[in-house]
Amino acid sequence: MIKKIIPLVLICVCVALKATAQVDTVYKGQPVSTYLKQSIAPVSLIGFGMYMKLSKTGFNDLSVKNKVVSTYPNFHTSVDDYLRFASVPFIYGLDWIGVKAKTDINNRTAIFIKAEIMMFASVTLLKNYTNVVRPDGTAKSFPSGHTAQAFLGAVMIQREYGQKSIWYPIAAYTVATSVGVLRVLNNRHYTSDVLVGAGIGMLSAHIAYWTHQYKWNKNVVVMPTYANRSAGVYFAMTF
Repeated sequence: MIKKIIPLVLICVCVALKATAQVDTVYKGQPVSTYLKQSIAPVSLIGFGMYMKLSKTGFNDLSVKNKVVSTYPNFHTSVDDYLRFASVPFIYGLDWIGVKAKTDINNRTAIFIKAEIMMFASVTLLKNYTNVVRPDGTAKSFPSGHTAQAFLGAVMIQREYGQKSIWYPIAAYTVATSVGVLRVLNNRHYTSDVLVGAGIGMLSAHIAYWTHQYKWNKNVVVMPTYANRSAGVYFAMTF
């Protein structure tokens, strides 16, 4: 299992870093070093997650799992199932209350969709390829899709509204971290699953921004939709 995880995670990280080196600018005057700096946190999370997965010391996935189960033997909540999407309404809703985002709604939605596709593809590939058993005995634990989703949203809140107030990204990352903690407390994920998931979510969002060309004009409207427990995308074009 470990032999499967290491090369695949390394490939994902290398692809992400290569993407940063190939992009010159998103906004004029923004150097490549900016993208490398933005890679530090997610790559560090992935690296520490791999350490937790591989560590033979007294501080690893199994030791944390045993401590959590013994301390909170009957803990269970479904809050994390909903909190992972908590940032999505704010990515759009803050505009409606007068807090203007950095990117217009059409380009913002295109970035959001690209980030979601990259995140979902990466998480699904790793889950299916590694097939790591969850702490509770069910399958496909590595990495945490809930945590990836939460941190993807946190990055978008930071990039869209961080210039307005530091409290927006603080709140977003606090919620995202809570999702990761709850996944461990619920005995649904190991610590490494959560850390790597967080890194993947952050990288997916950053890469979506780095590679975006900002060509979606006002004649095109793209919006994520959710109705009757089904998610979709609304697309309209005027001529």
